[in-house]
Amino acid sequence: MEHKSEGFCRFCLKIFSGAGMGRHLLTCKTRKDSNGLDLKERQKKYKIYHLKITGGKWYWLHIEIPGNATLSDLDDFLRDIWLECCGHLSAFTIRGAKYDDKRLLKELSFTDMSNQSMNKRLYSVLNLKDTFTYEYDFGSTTYLDGQVLAVREGFLGKNKIRILARNNPYASVCEDCGKQATSMCVECEGFVCDQCQDAHECGEEMMLDVVNSPRMGVCGYEGPDMVDEWTP
Repeated sequence: MEHKSEGFCRFCLKIFSGAGMGRHLLTCKTRKDSNGLDLKERQKKYKIYHLKITGGKWYWLHIEIPGNATLSDLDDFLRDIWLECCGHLSAFTIRGAKYDDKRLLKELSFTDMSNQSMNKRLYSVLNLKDTFTYEYDFGSTTYLDGQVLAVREGFLGKNKIRILARNNPYASVCEDCGKQATSMCVECEGFVCDQCQDAHECGEEMMLDVVNSPRMGVCGYEGPDMVDEWTP
């Protein structure tokens, strides 16, 4: 049976596909009710961006982030939830302009390249419906795509970034016995369970954990330090 990349809305708990989730979140009554502000919060409200970010065929996130957050804030979040393994460099591309990790900018300062810093506010580089791309690690690169689905006025409280929905974990199956897999072999890209791992011909040292991330099986990635809530 073909895997369906689905997830549940964090507000009403209904299940949708990645594409369907975007449409649902724009009209979800439970979400709208939860966005109600008291008088004190109304005085603090600001622009909030709803972003959809995808990686590969199965992985997606819907998040809210203040418009005055920086691309560097978004970079930190993506690293924490999906990518960070060995401190690799990263970059965003928006309407043909490149926004780089500050470490890479130091290297590029000796060239004629005019790449910009990630220290840019979202509202200054992204508008409603804009798309962008993101790269992590310029060797074994993980590529992500993003889009601004909506912009609203509101207040997120202490959370710099709020996760609205994400794909449910892919249920990988052991190629030897058919049970749920717990590891992926980086040599042959096969999936194995705990019981079959010792007998796998590529060796135990080639195994990485099965994780809910487009970085699974790449470099030394073993999963996130955080799961759902993210506050810098």
